[in-house]
Amino acid sequence: MTGMTIRPITPADVSEWSRMRSLLWPGHCHDNEIAAFFKGALREPEIVLVAPRDDGSLCGFVEVSVRHDYVEGASSTPVAYIEGWYVDPEFRGGGLGRKLIGAAEAWAAARGFAELASDAAPDNEHSIRAHRLLGFAEAGRSVHFIKRVEKRD
Repeated sequence: MTGMTIRPITPADVSEWSRMRSLLWPGHCHDNEIAAFFKGALREPEIVLVAPRDDGSLCGFVEVSVRHDYVEGASSTPVAYIEGWYVDPEFRGGGLGRKLIGAAEAWAAARGFAELASDAAPDNEHSIRAHRLLGFAEAGRSVHFIKRVEKRD
């Protein structure tokens, strides 16, 4: 079946990975991050796993990193972390997302991690539901703030 093989990303996949990242995170330029990943100069993700179509284009990816800081709900540090997970709409609901997460789990387990963490925006019900269906347990919800301060003499 198209898109059901999962493999590590290669430099030949750059344009497709960029396309899907732009759909997942619109309004963000991904060129520098993608170039840094292939140079080994990017801290995260550590691995990108992709699902190719029969024609060689891609229809999904999962980016996995290792977070060395505290991750809410994790019982250990470091922890394997899903940084990004995307499946083209026409491939959703057919098990491809599950297969991508399964490949991420296998990658994490092979490196000795006991947990796989992830996140979703609090209003992204589709992603929250998908995570729950795959066995993720919600660890908490938070809103983060920042305010710039002016230097005072």
